Amino acid sequence: MRKRVGFRRHQATFKSHDGTVDSYGQPTYNTESDWDVFFSGWPCEFISTVGGEILRGRMVTEKSTHACFGNFRAVEGLNTKMRVEINGNNYGITSVSDPEGVRTEMRVEMRLEK
Repeated sequence: MRKRVGFRRHQATFKSHDGTVDSYGQPTYNTESDWDVFFSGWPCEFISTVGGEILRGRMVTEKSTHACFGNFRAVEGLNTKMRVEINGNNYGITSVSDPEGVRTEMRVEMRLEK
């Protein structure tokens, strides 16, 4: 786990889909109202990546464009069906992991939503 002054200067808001479906029974993801806040104000380190890049000893999945690191216990329960908002941009979560296996730091890989 890296410790640098100011390295967790970004605030992340995690959102989960609220279960809204259209007339065909398919989930809708079109509007902001389709998402409920799961956790807000998570301080994290935010890094741009390239798929296949080695980041902190592990390869980033090829579909990820960004990664963030922060306190594990604050956001237990994250999954790839959620999305995260950082600096006004929405990202779909592509991977959630505990890189050191000791439940102190959470690694979240993301892809920028258009």
